[in-house]
Amino acid sequence: MKRSTLALSVVLCAAQLALAQQPPGPPPRGGGPRVEMMARQLGLDDTQKAEVKRILDEQRARHETERKQFEATGQRPTPEEMRATFQQHDQELVQALSGVLTPDQLTKFKAMQAGRREHMRNGPPPAAQ
Repeated sequence: MKRSTLALSVVLCAAQLALAQQPPGPPPRGGGPRVEMMARQLGLDDTQKAEVKRILDEQRARHETERKQFEATGQRPTPEEMRATFQQHDQELVQALSGVLTPDQLTKFKAMQAGRREHMRNGPPPAAQ
């Protein structure tokens, strides 16, 4: 009887510990690492960096609003709807950034976006041996 009571106590304690752990929070707001990475790769000056951060923050807020609207309806968009939405968001981002970036920087950004999409579709490239 004591063994089963001890086992039950251990299981209950483990369950409480598991439930008490907080899930990881959302990624940091403000475009932090993404803006820094873009600044390095595109050679942004401080003015451009601030403007890119503002654009990314606005885009993130719009996406969050859209996501909440979908959740409120209880319906999930089809893969085709999601693809069209992502393409529209990409076009809107390029349009917004075209007023901030130089033509060369915009070309580099588009290449970065294409690489990111390819990575999302196919996963990371195989490790070099």
